[in-house]
Amino acid sequence: MARVPAAERRTALIEAAIRVATREGLAATTTRRIAEEAGISVGILHYCFRSKEELLHEAIRVIAEAQVVAARRAIAPGGDVPASMRNAFRGFWGLVEQTPDAQLLTYELTSWALRNAETEPLAREQRDRQLAGIRQILDEIATAAGISYAAPVDLLARMALAVTDGVTLGWLVDRDTAAATATIDAFTTHLIALALDPVPTAS
Repeated sequence: MARVPAAERRTALIEAAIRVATREGLAATTTRRIAEEAGISVGILHYCFRSKEELLHEAIRVIAEAQVVAARRAIAPGGDVPASMRNAFRGFWGLVEQTPDAQLLTYELTSWALRNAETEPLAREQRDRQLAGIRQILDEIATAAGISYAAPVDLLARMALAVTDGVTLGWLVDRDTAAATATIDAFTTHLIALALDPVPTAS
């Protein structure tokens, strides 16, 4: 049997962990179950990852990166700021609708991670990765358009994450796509205005 490179094996295990967790829930996502899904022994899994926590750490990274990639791919080259922002949010939302189970997993991971001190950093990392991805997209849009935002990018990123998190969770409950997309569109319009208009200062 041909030897599988370590990087390839790690990728396969991350994908297996995401499949098991999205299909069966986080509580059922044991190292044994992940190994079975990947078609390998538990010993090989532990050769690649020291623990389930380390493996889920990488799963968080993969899911967060997929969200950023979906948003970035939707941005048309050379577009202005309003069009680019709208396209980025639409790209993100397209991924949400295509992968509802993976989106639900992000909430499960956050709740699970916050329950004890050992895993709590995973929740912070998930949020930090999401914020970093949004900031990166906003910076790319501004650079392409040759503008500077009137509001701090960190503020814009936090607002965007708060709204997309809330709308996604609401949609996972009621699956009202029309309401979800209308909310995203309304927020995008507000975000564009806040980003481009001068920020009022106290007199």
